Amino acid sequence: MTAVVQRREQRPGVDSGYAWRLAFLSMFCIGLGGGAIYLPVVGLKEIAAEFGDKRSVPSLAYLLGFFSMGVGGVVMGWLADRTSPRVPLLIAGVSIFAGGWLTSSGGELALYAGYAIPLGLLGNGATFTPAMNNIQGWFERRRSTAVSIISAGPAVSGFIWPQVYRWLLPDVGWRESLVIYGMLAGTLLFLSAFYVRPAPIARPHGRRPPEDLSVLPISSKLLMTLLSAAGFCCCVAMAIPFVHMVAFCGDLGFAAARGSEALSLILMTAVASVFAMGRLSDYIGPLRVSILCALIQIASLLGFVFVQTLSGLYTLSVIHGIPYIAIVQGYALILRQLYGRAIAGWRLGVVMLFAMAGMAVGGWLGGAIFDATLSYRSAFQAALAFNLLNLMLLGSLYFIQRRRSARFARG
Repeated sequence: MTAVVQRREQRPGVDSGYAWRLAFLSMFCIGLGGGAIYLPVVGLKEIAAEFGDKRSVPSLAYLLGFFSMGVGGVVMGWLADRTSPRVPLLIAGVSIFAGGWLTSSGGELALYAGYAIPLGLLGNGATFTPAMNNIQGWFERRRSTAVSIISAGPAVSGFIWPQVYRWLLPDVGWRESLVIYGMLAGTLLFLSAFYVRPAPIARPHGRRPPEDLSVLPISSKLLMTLLSAAGFCCCVAMAIPFVHMVAFCGDLGFAAARGSEALSLILMTAVASVFAMGRLSDYIGPLRVSILCALIQIASLLGFVFVQTLSGLYTLSVIHGIPYIAIVQGYALILRQLYGRAIAGWRLGVVMLFAMAGMAVGGWLGGAIFDATLSYRSAFQAALAFNLLNLMLLGSLYFIQRRRSARFARG
């Protein structure tokens, strides 16, 4: 009995050293889980060459991977709440290990099914949302910093894996590259899962205190609809230049390596920006930061419509990287600010589902528009239109919130 009590007393608590180690391990796992999604980005032309030079084929694989990741986030977030955040990671490890081989073993159907189920739904979808929900329970004083660490995971993934694929593709091709990814990422995810513990303040037996919806500026249903629509629109706009950067550089006459470098610039900037924007949210609020990110993204998209030089591409990549992760992180912080500590865990999963659907549709839409017009100019113009709609949605919520605050101030 005494030994059991001592073990309980030795368990790590909120804001402990283990909590920080878990935050960085979770970022590492998210980086592993998201690796497959970048192969259609870097190898877009190589994959398209096997399927009649149709860029919509790898773009559709990218769409299915991102959309199923969003669905998987909801499912795996639910599963983690009822079991342990370790369980989704174990599933992810096995699925990605097998998925790398299955996805690369056949034709279009295998490509689409592989990205949709083992690599997306059960793989990448099992990393981000469960980790984000779990890590918030491990922190009180520095929660925004911990959330920023988790949010940097996709950017770290996007910085590392394109370089790996750029090195592998000329020698082994896209199929063997995907097999190598599956073996490496799947094994590491499976092993990392054994270090993960549920938060010490996790709600027992799935029970939670009721949400106080009276504090919301508008009805909960309308708020969730607005944020989901904003997340979808911003991510459509974000994905179009990102997914097609390597191919776009090739069309301008630059080597594929320059496109990979441009992607790296986006993601390096995103890693730095997510921490800066997280801190800025503490001072001016996450909604204002999200609006700022939307304005920055408008500037980058306008540039992509007209850019012709390599230096211009690099400059725009840096600008595009500022909101790349920070704008998505903002939705998690907005939700927590509006709903409070009693927020239901599924709300983040739903908003992230629409955000990932936006990334999916944006990647596919860019390829579809190119196939129809043989140019990316119209695709970038479509991205700009989606981003303007995102700005309108966030701006509407901001003015509604201000009007409600002013009404309370007047008594």
